[in-house]
Amino acid sequence: MGALLSCIATGLGFCFCSACSSLLGACCGNDKPSTVPPSVTSGRKRSVFLLVIALALALAFQYGVAPWLVDNQDLTGAISKNWLDGCKQYATEELRESCAGNQGVYRVSFAAVIFYCLAAIAVLCKPTFNREVWPAKYVLFFFICVATIFITNEPLFSDVFLNIGRVGAVGFICLQQLIIIDVAYSWNDNWVQRGDAAESEEMGTGRKWFGAILFSAFAMFLMAIGGLVVLFMEFTGCASNDAFIIVTAAMMVLITLAQLSGEEGNLLSSAAVSLWAVFLCYT
Repeated sequence: MGALLSCIATGLGFCFCSACSSLLGACCGNDKPSTVPPSVTSGRKRSVFLLVIALALALAFQYGVAPWLVDNQDLTGAISKNWLDGCKQYATEELRESCAGNQGVYRVSFAAVIFYCLAAIAVLCKPTFNREVWPAKYVLFFFICVATIFITNEPLFSDVFLNIGRVGAVGFICLQQLIIIDVAYSWNDNWVQRGDAAESEEMGTGRKWFGAILFSAFAMFLMAIGGLVVLFMEFTGCASNDAFIIVTAAMMVLITLAQLSGEEGNLLSSAAVSLWAVFLCYT
């Protein structure tokens, strides 16, 4: 019995390791033979994988590297001084450590911006470059992240990049809202078309699609309202918090009324935007 279990565990382990190796190879390099060029979507997959790496590095810098540098300033010397530049104004060690952790996130974000700017320039010169030499690109990104460790916080990260990031975040939020509205409209139109097609074949069969639209919309409205209740219960008492929560609730009502007043309006898009607004208010 023990030998059987050992064989099964060995086989499962081999399959798991093989799958992980194949997945890592597909993410890092060309997942096809050397004689076959990468597919059109390979560059997108590897770009997303690089964002995952950037997220992991940002968390590592914030919760691993920064606290270690703060606790071992005698050993790290100039590097700790660079990371604590502009953070020593805070009264407690905990706040200084949090400040240094935020600077670690800025460093990885800055490295990602530099990498994608270089990649965009390379693609302008050679359109197929986005699908090529990804292992070297990962190494380049890693070296950029390492280089940022030796740069002081001020003025590059605390003043310049932080404000650029704020402007970019506003633009991203606006773009995100447009994407959510577009997805909600496409979702609603797709299910309406399916319902109409079912109704044309047999009377009454399209109701399930229309019911699914209403169910999805009301489910998102319920989650949005529940989120607002949590916000009112846990985060009120501060003037700025109260203002943001009240404005979010008012905008939910106004957006829904505006949607229902037009000929092209639908509950699904209103519900999606409302849920997104509550999440944005929470974050």
